[in-house]
This record gives sequence, structure tokens and C-alpha cells, in this order.
Amino acid sequence: MMKKNALFTLCFTIVWVTGCASGSSSSAGSIPIDEDSKQNSTVSLSIIQPDLGRVWKDDNPATKELEERTGVKLNVTMYPNNDFNSKYNVLAASGDIPDISRLGSFDYQNYADQGLFLDLSEYLDRYAPNLKKNIPADLWELTKYKGKQYVIPYENVAGKEVPVIRKDWLDKLNLSMPTNLDEFEAIMKAFTFDDPDGNGQSDTYGLGVANTYSETFMPIFGAFGIGPGFIGGSTPMASYVKGERIVPVAISPEYKAAIAYIKKLWDEKVIDPELFTMKSDQSLMKAAQGKIGYFNAWWSIAPQQLMQQLKMNEIVPGAKWAPILPALAGPDGKSGMFSFGKIGAGIAISAKSGHPEAAVRFLDYLSTQEGWELAKFGIKGTHYTSATEPRTTEGQLAYDEKWLDPLSQIVSRIDLVQQMGAATKDPVERENNRFIDAASNYTLYSDIFYGIPLTEEYKTYGAEVAKYEEEMFIQFVTGREPLDNWGDYVETWKKKGGKSVFDSKVAKYNELKGTRLIAGI
Repeated sequence: MMKKNALFTLCFTIVWVTGCASGSSSSAGSIPIDEDSKQNSTVSLSIIQPDLGRVWKDDNPATKELEERTGVKLNVTMYPNNDFNSKYNVLAASGDIPDISRLGSFDYQNYADQGLFLDLSEYLDRYAPNLKKNIPADLWELTKYKGKQYVIPYENVAGKEVPVIRKDWLDKLNLSMPTNLDEFEAIMKAFTFDDPDGNGQSDTYGLGVANTYSETFMPIFGAFGIGPGFIGGSTPMASYVKGERIVPVAISPEYKAAIAYIKKLWDEKVIDPELFTMKSDQSLMKAAQGKIGYFNAWWSIAPQQLMQQLKMNEIVPGAKWAPILPALAGPDGKSGMFSFGKIGAGIAISAKSGHPEAAVRFLDYLSTQEGWELAKFGIKGTHYTSATEPRTTEGQLAYDEKWLDPLSQIVSRIDLVQQMGAATKDPVERENNRFIDAASNYTLYSDIFYGIPLTEEYKTYGAEVAKYEEEMFIQFVTGREPLDNWGDYVETWKKKGGKSVFDSKVAKYNELKGTRLIAGI
């Protein structure tokens, strides 16, 4: 167990009782009682997870109900997203990790060779019929590491981001939704110079940001047929296949062409000049105050953070955001967005856990429809009437205060989300679904290296290469570095470790996939 002075993690005290939930069958929603488990025994488990925008509340009635149904006592602490990895690295270095870890996508690969995690295959077969049934087979296969199943995959919807535009500004200026880069450029000029808010002042910009600047240019890159992901390395060495070659996006001709287009917008002064320097909360407020006409970000930014949480319509009456759909077409007719892949997280269990079967049983319950609905929507009759009806006033308040559903981030049921989304009568959810549906309908550009373990070369040079990519992107766009120096950028990128990292990733890809693709640089 963890030392008292170690980083605090949330603890479960689990009392397995025969009569929990609505029967003893796992398919009916209760936790299966294995013949080797002792009834009325108490098991303590610990878990660590990022907060993902949620707040843990000890007296959450939905949590109390979950405890009542399963015999589980929960005492939870969550770490902020931006601090999670550093905290977890400390725990991993000490070898003293919690029983259950929720890690981002394929982050478990960074620790698996240290012997930190349990191979779950046997436990899943014995204790997790619902997890095995409800998680697609290809995800189990995708998350195997050296032939072992160290994590339970958290299923992800690959299309997450949406380019959005001020529909009320389009209507005011008698403009149509843009379909290509030329039309987009014309609209950005109109949004900047034609007083779309009607206040008689030159105080708006066409293109802005409402989260991080690296996201807002994704549809432009997509119009050139590439998906670099987040500029600066959140998607390490994103690459694509061209014939028999693998090509790194960051030094590709398409990347250069996209930067040239973005620079043109910058030179025309239709991009918010503070775009590269603002913090996320500042950018959100600028968007909520009606100062920008376009941004690209997570699907929830416009309908939830701007309209619901920041109450943009009270600040700017009549403001209306709409997804740009289909995505902007480029000079060759290409369009699309970056694919975030089908793995949203990996749930690992410590190799030192004294009660791995108890952890797996609890996770399996969260995979049932009963357990999943409770974790996501709260108590039926108190927080919601049905999964397709509007939340109650109490439920909406709990959701807005972000404490209702933190445990919904442990086990995913994409199939239920899609079924309920299609049938929902909740106007708030219907508005959310406009943006969710748009994100799922774009052509998605996948990183060829998705799911491939990070190489030693990446661990050595990756951060420096990513930092250089980000610096040079800003330099090229703002004109501090002329695009005529592209060749120098490519050579420096190679020397800083880009070539070494890329070659190692191509070799690892060929090894795992049984291919003979060539490093195309």
C-alpha cells in the first residue's frame, strides 16, 4: 500500500455483499461474486485519475447511491489535468502506484516495462463479462503491449473538434457558410473590417482562438490533406503514408503550403494579434464577449463553455455559433480534421495490488447500462427522468457545477451515448449534438504512428524537436522568419533529433506491423 507521505490518491473501501443492485447477474447490473471471494469482507483500493474538468464532491448523492448498490465506499481525490502526468511520474518512479490508474491514451506504454501493471487477461476472463462484451474487440487488440493486456481501453470518438463560426454575423453581412479556403478568407476579412457586431467600432477579428492556438488551424491543415494534431508535440511526430514512404507532417510540402496560407491571413490582419500569447481563459472570454468570428476547438467549447457556462447570450444577445460543415476544401479539393483515435484512456491495475479481482469487478459494474447511467446521469428521478429526457433542475445544477459525473470518465459506453443522443428530447443535449454530430462527420486524418510505443530516441529528443516545431510555426506565420528559409528549418529539424526520432518510429512501426515502409525524409 502507499506510504502516508506519498501523493494522496482516492481510496475505495469495498464491501462485497450478495444482495447488491438488482440481482446477482452481472448483465442485470450487479457485481458478480466470485466463488473465491469472501462475503462481507472489506477491501481497500486506491485510484488515481485526472479531473477532466470535473470536481469531486464527497457528499455527491449519485456516488452514495453507487455505494449503496455495490457495497463500495468511495473517498476520491483527482489531480488537475495539466499536473497529472508530473504527479504520476513521481509515483511511478517510486514504484508506489495506486491500485487503479486512469492514464491518457497510450501513456501506459511509458511505464509497462517497469513491471508496474498487472496483465489483466485472466482477471477479465473471470470477473469482467460486461467489459469484454461492451468494449469492441479491436480496441482490446490495439491496447495490447508486447502481447499482454495491461489496460482496459476507454473507448473514444475519433472526431472531437469542430470549426465554428458566428452564424449571426454571416446573416447580418448576407454571407453564406464558407465551403473552401477562398470563401473562408473573404469571410474573415468581412468579419474583421465590415463591423459585423454593428457597434461602429473596429474591434473584431475574423479568426481567433477559444482554447489553444494550436487547435484553431486544424481545418486549414486538413484542407491541404494533412493532420498535424497539436502543434508542439502532443501528437508525437504525426506522419502519413505516401506510396511506400512514411512522411512526417512537420516537414512536409503540405505543411509548408498550409503555413503560407495562414501567414497570408496574418498579413491581412484578420487574425487576432493576441492569438499566440493569450491564456485559455482569456481567449474564452474574448470569444464570449463577441470579439472573434471563427475558431476551432473541442466540440463542447461553443455550446457548453461559451453559451451555457459563460452565458454568452447575456453578454451578446443574439449570438449564435454554428459548425462549418462540410470542412473547408483546399486547392486540391481535400478537406478534413485530425483524428484523435479510438482510445481515450487506458485503465491499469497495479501489479502490487492486493485485490485486483475487486478492482476488475467494480469496473465491470460501471460497464453495465445501470452502472454507466448512474455514473453519468446521477440518480434516476432525482437528477434525470430518463437518459433521453431533459435533466431535472437539480441534475442540471449538479452538471453545471461539474461534480455529478466524475466516475463516468472511468468506463466508456460509446454505444449508449450514440443511442441516447439520437433519441434525446433534452434541448441542451440536442444543441450539444449539433456539434458532436459535426465532429463525427468530417473526414479524419489519422497519424500512421497512432498506438505505436514511444521509442528511446523520442524520449531523448522528442521534446526539443516539438519545441522547435512550435517556435518555427509562429516565426513563419508572423513573418519573423521568411518561408524562403524553409530548407534551413528542415535541416535544423533533422539535426535537433527529428531524423533520429522519425527513423526510430518507422523502424518500430515496421517491426510491429510486419511492413517495409521507408522513412520519407
